Amino acid sequence: MMKIIEEESWQSTSLPPTRQLPGFQEVLDRTHFHWDLKSARDDQYIAEVRRRAVNDYMLTHIVADPVTGFRSMDDVKKSNDAYFCLLFFTQGECLLEQGANETVVSNGKIAIWDSTRPAKFQNTSRLTQYSILIPRDNAKIMIPGIEDMCGLSVDGNKGLGSILHSHLVQIHQAIELVEPEDRPAVLRATVELVAAAFKPESTNRSSTVFRQAVLNRVQEYIIANLGEPDLSPATVAAAFKFSPRYLHRLFEESDESAGSWIRKRRLHAAKADLADPAKNRLSVTQIAMRRGFADASHFSHAFKKEFGQSPRQFKQSCKSIDPHD
Repeated sequence: MMKIIEEESWQSTSLPPTRQLPGFQEVLDRTHFHWDLKSARDDQYIAEVRRRAVNDYMLTHIVADPVTGFRSMDDVKKSNDAYFCLLFFTQGECLLEQGANETVVSNGKIAIWDSTRPAKFQNTSRLTQYSILIPRDNAKIMIPGIEDMCGLSVDGNKGLGSILHSHLVQIHQAIELVEPEDRPAVLRATVELVAAAFKPESTNRSSTVFRQAVLNRVQEYIIANLGEPDLSPATVAAAFKFSPRYLHRLFEESDESAGSWIRKRRLHAAKADLADPAKNRLSVTQIAMRRGFADASHFSHAFKKEFGQSPRQFKQSCKSIDPHD
């Protein structure tokens, strides 16, 4: 049942000095995937790691000496797990690069990286890092365009960034105090805050915190009810007891209508289901129905228009690259 599994803790001081960096490499492989680590010193490396699992999320705390890490596409292929990693520091500074983006993460900054793509980091001083690993499919459904945010950071000392930073600190300090049945809501709120804080500055300036908070609540409701065939802008507005016109005004600033947002979330959720080996026994029609599409042919047409191939073609392509097949 929903509970924190037994945590893992590790300290390099438990190893001989020449084994400390390789030991850190091994524990990082388990907690943050495989990175090729390089350090200026090979005679000693002081680090400690703590990892906790909460439902499908991972919370980690790392204290480490200076090190450079490279993650190639070959490294990515060594794991089938897929996460977005949200991190912040309380000590030290680190250069993070992913794709065309790069940022310097320091005390008060919050950054994101994607475990399914190559990346690089370099910290030149001792650091203290806190991370939350968010399941990739969950994040993509709730944060459209999150891939473009990887390798970027927000200021955790102002605006929505400060709210997100405070929330992350509390998650790491007090998640054990939250009742097991309430933890999923807390974790969903984390993803919602990420979506709000990492939006482009122009969007943040043009919308009030109140309107953004309402929109976040609406989007959470939509995601929780994607399987309802009658889910529509009208039923969403009715659920929140405000007019359809007000609902459309909430979505105006995202340059997407409420109806379009619902349709895309359904399509992305169905795509994630089609790629999930655990759902291989479900037919395309069954997956379409689970995600609120009442008509299989309409689903196939919309899916192909959005992703460039039919649901069956996409499902078959996922099977052909599944390492377990």
